[in-house]
Formats: sequence, C-alpha cells, structure tokens
Amino acid sequence: MKDSFLPAEKIRNLLQIEPALALIGLAISSWVLYKFLLREVSSERHRNLGRHFSNLFGQVLIFCGIFLAYRLLDHAPSTKMVLFLQPYLGLVALLMGAVIFINTLRVMILEYLFLGHMKVGVPLLLVNLFTLLASLVVGAWMLTDIFGLKIGPLLATSAIFSIVLGLAMQDTLGNLFAGIALQIDKPYEIGHWIEIQNGIQRWVGQVHEISWRATVLVGLSDELMTIPNRTMAQSQISNFSVRSEPFQRSQVFRIAHGSSLELAREALLKACAGAPEISPLPAPVVFVTESQESGITLKLVYSLTDYGAQFKIQDRIVSSGLEHLRKSGIWPAHQRHQVQTVPGLA
Repeated sequence: MKDSFLPAEKIRNLLQIEPALALIGLAISSWVLYKFLLREVSSERHRNLGRHFSNLFGQVLIFCGIFLAYRLLDHAPSTKMVLFLQPYLGLVALLMGAVIFINTLRVMILEYLFLGHMKVGVPLLLVNLFTLLASLVVGAWMLTDIFGLKIGPLLATSAIFSIVLGLAMQDTLGNLFAGIALQIDKPYEIGHWIEIQNGIQRWVGQVHEISWRATVLVGLSDELMTIPNRTMAQSQISNFSVRSEPFQRSQVFRIAHGSSLELAREALLKACAGAPEISPLPAPVVFVTESQESGITLKLVYSLTDYGAQFKIQDRIVSSGLEHLRKSGIWPAHQRHQVQTVPGLA
C-alpha cells in the first residue's frame, strides 16, 4: 500500500496543540461575550444564538475527537496503513477547524450587531456576506499554503467563464450589490416603517428582512411584500421610523347646518383626548374647511408617532368622534334633494 499523496508535513505543522487551543478558546470567548453582554436581547434572539452555539460546540467536540485521534497516531507503530491514513485524518481535522473558525466569526458578527440593535432586527445579508468572504479567504489560504495550488493562473484562465456567469446572473448580482449599497447607506433598517414610491407603484410596510435578493415588508394588513433590492435602490424611500417629530393625519366630519361649531370642535377634541397614542405636541386642532348646501365640513388634524397603528387609531378616532358629536346633540349632514313641481304636469 503506497503512502498518501497529501502534504503530511504541512498538515502536521498546522495541527499543533497551541493553534487547536486558540481555536477552542475563540469559540468559548464568543459564548462568554454572549452570556455577559447580551442578557437583555429578546427571547427570539436567545433561541437564535442558542442554536448557533449548540452547532458550534458540537463541531468543537467532533474536532477534539478527530484531533486527538490524529495525535495518538503519532505514538502508533509506523506501518503503511498509519502513514497512509494519518494525513487524511489530519486534513479532516483542518477542515473541521476551518468550519469552527468561520462559524465562530459568524456568531461574533451576530453578537456585535445584536449589541448595537437590542430592540430592532439586524439584516442577515451582512452576516451572510461576511461569512462568504471569510470562507473564500480561508479556502484560498488552504489551497495555496497546504496544497501549493496557484490561484492566480486559475483565475486568469476562468475569465471567460466568469463573464458568461456574470451575464447569466446579472439580475441576481444587481440585487446583491444593491442590497450591499442599501446597507452602507442605511435608508432603512429592520423594524422601520417605510413608504416606497417607484413610478406609479407604491408600497407601504414595516421592514421584516433584508436578504441577498430582496427586502421583505409586512404591510398594514399583515401581508408580506417581497421587493427586489435593485428596485429599492432605484425608488424614492420615505422612512417614518426615524422622524424626530410626529407625523400628522386628519379625519373629515360633516355636520348639519344650524349645529354649534364650538360644541362640534369640543366634541372632536374630546375624541382625541381619549386616545393615548395621539401626541400632545402639536395639539390636535379642528378646522372648518367648507360649507355646502348639504352641510358643514370639519377637519380634525392630529399627530401620531406609531406609523403602523394609524388605521387602528383612525377607527378609534372616527368612532369616538361620532359618539361625542351625538352626545352633544350634533347630527351628521344629510344630502338634500329639492323637488319642484311644474304646473300643468300630473
């Protein structure tokens, strides 16, 4: 049986006690950071990080078992079987160590993002992009340092293939780079209420996720809307969650002629006073906007800070306003029809 063709000496130099302990220590330090710095995150994030640590420590146990078996073979008799199998076992240990290193970095990036966004979500696009780059760097290092593969000529010979692949994935790459640009510019984050205007199309919702391809919104009726990142980058975006001042909404009430305008104003302002979601500054106001034959139109203008609850508040304001108007003896306007008889016609 012939010896393995793997670079056994390079693998042996990498699989030393010190690098293995440093790798295990890095994984443990990520868990310590989680326990001491991220106690106040939501239960969903605790479950998310718990799954990551469960997978990570499972991989660490497998790595320790393979590494220990590799080291024990050093003390075994130097038979052809041992000389053949030990480099393969070492290669598996190196690959498992690389996976642990990348997953530990991924967990640390998640912890860093969670630490800066305790109350809102974080986009997985950044985490996935960092994981991809780390995987490419570690993979390129293993190919060049362990196997001596020259990546430069390989990349040069694959230029035509890269062009063809780039043309085939033009839309996907466009959405990817648009997503990266949106994360750098940060016109919105997860949890923000935004309005997107693209030509005649308009979307309104709360940002639920930012992925490689698209941004997912939850609409005002709890519907999910998936909008490509390239469309988002080309649209006008209004963010209602980063405003330093409340935004205004209004409701129109039509009352009958002869009604007391002062009593009507007081009734509508009482309706606002019973809604704690309405901002006291600026205070709600009532305007007379027009007077027609059928009645008088009043507009109630109030301010809100919770964009997502505006329709629930609108329902409450209209219902309460009509009730207060009724209690004040003020009735809604009615359409008037004038009937005129013409002499000589039956």
